[in-house]
Amino acid sequence: MREEYFVVKENCMVADRTYKMDLAGDASGFSKPGQFVNITVDGFFLRRPISVARVSENGISLYYKIVGGGTLRLSELQSGDKLNVLLPLGNGFDLDKTGGREVLLIGGGVGVPPMMGCYEEALRIGMRPRVILGFNKSSEVFGVDEFEKIASKHGVKPTIHIATVDGSLGTKGTVIDTIKEIVDEEKFDIEKSYIFACGPKAMLKALSQLPAKGQYSLEERMACGFGACMGCTCSTRSGGKRICKDGPVFLKEEIIW
Repeated sequence: MREEYFVVKENCMVADRTYKMDLAGDASGFSKPGQFVNITVDGFFLRRPISVARVSENGISLYYKIVGGGTLRLSELQSGDKLNVLLPLGNGFDLDKTGGREVLLIGGGVGVPPMMGCYEEALRIGMRPRVILGFNKSSEVFGVDEFEKIASKHGVKPTIHIATVDGSLGTKGTVIDTIKEIVDEEKFDIEKSYIFACGPKAMLKALSQLPAKGQYSLEERMACGFGACMGCTCSTRSGGKRICKDGPVFLKEEIIW
């Protein structure tokens, strides 16, 4: 973990209350998709933890949703502004554990961004995962173009499914409803698949009921972001673990709901 200053290259709205921020700076040290950064926001005591969507040689891309004063302040930043960032933080997704199973990448709401980096790494090592994205309504949908760009970069045609709770785009319902459609229409064998997922706790808990192996990235409020305060502990089969330090990614069978 280190502290760096990054420069805002772009900070723009991509969906209802959702922004994409590109930061320029030293992004070395990230080893797996699903890791995160902790950002100092002027006027606020606690840093804001944000999952990293994509990493490049010269910076990182982040997505965040305005949910309070801190993220509202982030949305007001302009190109050229500087941010104090702690990085790289947390443990990410381990794509070596799939055992050759067909891979599903599932993101719900602000859980979509870390799946971008996961998708890019999966394509790089020869996997061809199916992407399922869940939102409440069409105005909240984002990231589809990013997945398409990643697929184009690797010369593949993406398979992307969208679910909205109100049915305004894609499947009406949740990502679980989309999975059921795929299973019914394509005779997809969910038991032989491997799920990488990030999103609301209710979504992850529902996914855990499926007969598929997987890894889930847990969302939790964090204070320090590097394991010192013990404020984001979750229950696992091997005792309490810190989401920021031991996670945020855990094996499905580890988690106690």
